[in-house]
Amino acid sequence: MTTSAYIEDGYTETGYMQESPGIHQAVRFEFRPVMPVKIREVLEQWGSISAAEKTKRINNLIIDNLIKWDLLHKGNSLPITAEVLSRLKQPFVDRLFNIITYSDMSDKDLAAKQDEAVADTKN
Repeated sequence: MTTSAYIEDGYTETGYMQESPGIHQAVRFEFRPVMPVKIREVLEQWGSISAAEKTKRINNLIIDNLIKWDLLHKGNSLPITAEVLSRLKQPFVDRLFNIITYSDMSDKDLAAKQDEAVADTKN
């Protein structure tokens, strides 16, 4: 599959963050890529806004663009809400933000690729 720089309406991508010991478990997610104008709006006057406003902007952007994730707490699926995001460790939220805004790349999900290969051999 070839990567395209163009973001079509309704386009979604899958993402993966491998486990970061002491920070978070491995997480798979689906997201709508963030349009460049939206990224610029979120970062507008970044140096002069409060930490609370920065957190609000980041969380809202994640909520608006994250379709689903498999993030669990005590075996229960966590909803994608501002309350949940505000309680997650900062490196996790920052990396998620960076992936959906293309400032960082998703990790390679080797387990999913192995599952796909096994499924292909069964067909």
